[in-house]
Amino acid sequence: MINLNLKNQYFILIYLSILCIFTLCFLTKEDYLSPFFEIGILILVFIIGAFSLYYYTQNENNLHKVAFIIILLFGITCIFITPINDVSDEQEHFIRSEIVSTGKISTDYIQIPNTTAYGYQTIKSLTVFCDSAGLNVFNTNVDDAKIDYTPSYFNSAFSQNPFYSYLPQAIGIFLAKLLDLNAIWMLWLGRLFNLILYASIISLAIRKTPILKFPMLVVSILPLAIYQAASLSVDGMFSSLALLAFSYFLYFYKTPKIKWKDLGIFYIAIILSGLLKSPFLALSLLIFLVPNSHFENKTQNIISKLAILPTFAIGFAWSSYATRALVNSWRGEYFINNHINATEQTNYLINHPKFAFERFLNVFTQFPIIADRFFYFSNDVRQYSSTLLATLYAIFFLVFSFIYPLDEKFNIKTRIEGFLIGFLIYIGVIGVQYLTWANVGANSVVNGVFARYFMPLLIFVPFIINTDLFEYDKKKLSLLFLTIAMGFIGGMIMLTVTVKY
Repeated sequence: MINLNLKNQYFILIYLSILCIFTLCFLTKEDYLSPFFEIGILILVFIIGAFSLYYYTQNENNLHKVAFIIILLFGITCIFITPINDVSDEQEHFIRSEIVSTGKISTDYIQIPNTTAYGYQTIKSLTVFCDSAGLNVFNTNVDDAKIDYTPSYFNSAFSQNPFYSYLPQAIGIFLAKLLDLNAIWMLWLGRLFNLILYASIISLAIRKTPILKFPMLVVSILPLAIYQAASLSVDGMFSSLALLAFSYFLYFYKTPKIKWKDLGIFYIAIILSGLLKSPFLALSLLIFLVPNSHFENKTQNIISKLAILPTFAIGFAWSSYATRALVNSWRGEYFINNHINATEQTNYLINHPKFAFERFLNVFTQFPIIADRFFYFSNDVRQYSSTLLATLYAIFFLVFSFIYPLDEKFNIKTRIEGFLIGFLIYIGVIGVQYLTWANVGANSVVNGVFARYFMPLLIFVPFIINTDLFEYDKKKLSLLFLTIAMGFIGGMIMLTVTVKY
């Protein structure tokens, strides 16, 4: 029998209040006319949150298990609630996942039969999904249709991404085919296996790190992170691998004798993440923040730092390939029509230093736009977002990062160095997008810049700005912050339901 004491009931009531407030904020006139589906999902999300809070109180010393349960429960809800191919670029991720499910680790950009256009061969069911993008399952017939294996073609398939980032999605799609399920299960099972991988890597990261476990838990359940992980997007894998690398850095920071195996995992996680988002290769610089006395010997110290060179070499070599592969899609024509060229953009900045400096300053002034996009879901004509959630979450996370009592007090030098590495990645992401997505001489540096690219950087915030000026009951404070964090996940789900159903 589950025994909830008064204290736990109090936090469950706080969670319910947050859910209800967000739901009322998002309801439209149409929702008030027929609120039954919204009420049903509200009850479901409340039960999931209440169970998660209870599970946390029983496993406060096993935060990796708590993270796994929260991500899985809320994520599975998102798998079925999120409309068809409604996540940013999910259609294209779907195509590449289906190609990988056939055993192909590379893509073939071929001429489409009886046309002059080029594309990637897939199956007809996936191109039918494209016509239903943005719709929920109640407004389409794809959930009733069997898988149609008739060869079909799509103009883009993320050929620039490494194949391993689509393995979990491909397994789900393969199972749907193997079990002869309806076509919709290719989407749902692909999303499910992607979610399981994200939850597993995050669980491993939290278990490995000896410090900052709770902040890593809060970062990992960022609503946008769960939303992406419960889709066919590769952003969940990239984010979890980046957080795994950070957890190994924290392990090195506290471990007196570092093992070669752990150094290998640290760099592998960085490379696998960096091949998806190249600026995150700079996470390897964290090795310089590790005390020299923690290495087994001088040789290990030197080799571990020299390993940064092949890490960047691998990343840059892949980036060169990916840049060429990128144009083998609708983007090739788009780049030409909009005068997008990385080489010309670089030369323009070099020849206009004042303009280049102004663009650099934009990485600061445009930050509120990026922060707002942490609650920016979907894209194109199907976009929906919530500035309310974004603003409140920014306040919540800054307060959490500032006052939550950490189990390690980092010195000023380490914090400054951590800030510089985090800032380097931040401007690197913006810089790469500006070079590869903005037209030559563009004034805006945030075109094509989405908040999901920065999700792992949130762990730097408590690492840098935390203070020990306040004294709190850590146990109660942890439960309160977790309650609020899950309230935002529930808010995201209710936003999806009120907008899309």
